Amino acid sequence: MFSGNQDQFSVAAINDRLESLLEGKCTGIGTPLAAAVATALDVDRRNASAKTCNSIGYSDEQLLELAIDISATLDSPRAITTLPFGTVLETMGLGAISLDGEPWTLDAGRPGLHPVFTTRIDAHGPNLELLHRHITRLTQKHACRDLGLPQPRAIYDDGEQHLLHFAPCAKAGDVVLQCCLRRIHANRFCGAFPEQIEEFAEAIVEDMRSFWKCRKGIAKQGAEVRAIAQSRVAEQKAAVHEIILEMRFQFDEADLNFYVHYSGIDVALRLGLVRELIPGAWREEIRKGAPFGTPLIASKRYQDFEYFQREGADGRITELAAAVLASGRVDSEFIRSELLKAYDVAVEIPGAGKSMFVAFYWLEGTIFAKMFMQGTMSWSREKLQIYSVHAPDSKLVTMSGRPLSDLIDLPFGGNIIVARADKLGNGLRVCVAENTLLVDLASGRTWELPEELR
Repeated sequence: MFSGNQDQFSVAAINDRLESLLEGKCTGIGTPLAAAVATALDVDRRNASAKTCNSIGYSDEQLLELAIDISATLDSPRAITTLPFGTVLETMGLGAISLDGEPWTLDAGRPGLHPVFTTRIDAHGPNLELLHRHITRLTQKHACRDLGLPQPRAIYDDGEQHLLHFAPCAKAGDVVLQCCLRRIHANRFCGAFPEQIEEFAEAIVEDMRSFWKCRKGIAKQGAEVRAIAQSRVAEQKAAVHEIILEMRFQFDEADLNFYVHYSGIDVALRLGLVRELIPGAWREEIRKGAPFGTPLIASKRYQDFEYFQREGADGRITELAAAVLASGRVDSEFIRSELLKAYDVAVEIPGAGKSMFVAFYWLEGTIFAKMFMQGTMSWSREKLQIYSVHAPDSKLVTMSGRPLSDLIDLPFGGNIIVARADKLGNGLRVCVAENTLLVDLASGRTWELPEELR
């Protein structure tokens, strides 16, 4: 007997019927079509706050016709299907799926449809295997095949960057060839279609051939960059990790732009990677001692790191992030354990209708939270935008310095103060005074941050 709740039973029942009707038919990225259609219908039902799934009342012919329409939309770069309860399923680019305005994606490694906000960004799974197969095939008759195959690498120091790195190339002075994952035109790498993966592989192989052709010059310039980088960490608690070259956007073979990855104190105040760009056009002046920025390895991160260690804290946390963790609406212990080792974690807070998504992330020793609920609200740092909400001007004028809870009902506690509130089209824009606290992630304890660290 099925032991789940009624919602789960509805999804399972529809999925079982679809599997029988579709006879193993797959989406364009190879995942079962039945599971993708069942997910779309469940989202449609939840958006309408329906008690039961209306699609169960469909005849097999009606359900099959709807599944075929959904399949055609999912596999098209631009198409629309309206689901039974009125939710609009739309594609705005191959693999760029929208459900009632909310971004979703297929995942080559998992059945169904998945919210973009809680889907892995890095290269992984069947699509990474497919990419490797294409690169192997395309380089079979080229010397650049000696570079091997790229592997996923992420760095969070200069904004979140998801990359592909080849192993250091001895014939190019141990410089690393880098490819940016943003070059694949899909919401997520895992949701990219085979033709997009093949196109990405072709671009990577073009970079490999250019890198291999220039390897002697790269080795010479890379040695200069390595010497500069070594001198910049000579008196720091850091080390040169890798010298990196991205062939895209290189305009002068004699003055290549290199990245340096240092091992140092990173954005989460842990031992991690710190990135710096050393432009080719400035390299000679830098080598001669001209002032050039201040590498983050020499920033105040070390001072903060040492202070937090003495105080028994892992870093700072904003009032919003602390309030959401303490709300009982999320698995606080899981999120805190993830933030002890990762740089971000996103979770879904299901509701009767649309879900709320919350992403926690590290930035310069502080844990922030950003929130999004399609058509209702978005909150990033000190800016909160609320849609389809109205308040008289007289109330907005008096909101400065008052708790945000006086203006709207929040799905969590906390005492976040309004700095300013204004009308924004069909809603409100609220600026909040987001204070920070110290946090011990293992226990979840938070306490006041000393004035000198604010």
